[in-house]
Amino acid sequence: MTNIRERLNSHLPIILQFLSTASLVVIALSAICGTKSLKKLAESHNLTTGTHSEIHNMHHK
Repeated sequence: MTNIRERLNSHLPIILQFLSTASLVVIALSAICGTKSLKKLAESHNLTTGTHSEIHNMHHK
């Protein structure tokens, strides 16, 4: 019968590989969500800037 330490040592590489893979998936999902948020922010900034420029141009005519 094996003790707990031997069982843990035999499963440790599998556990570490799983944690490594899971962390890479989390990083990839964060990057995808971040790019979507940045795209929305850029689009809203362009809309705001465009509206501001139009108002500014109309005001100085």
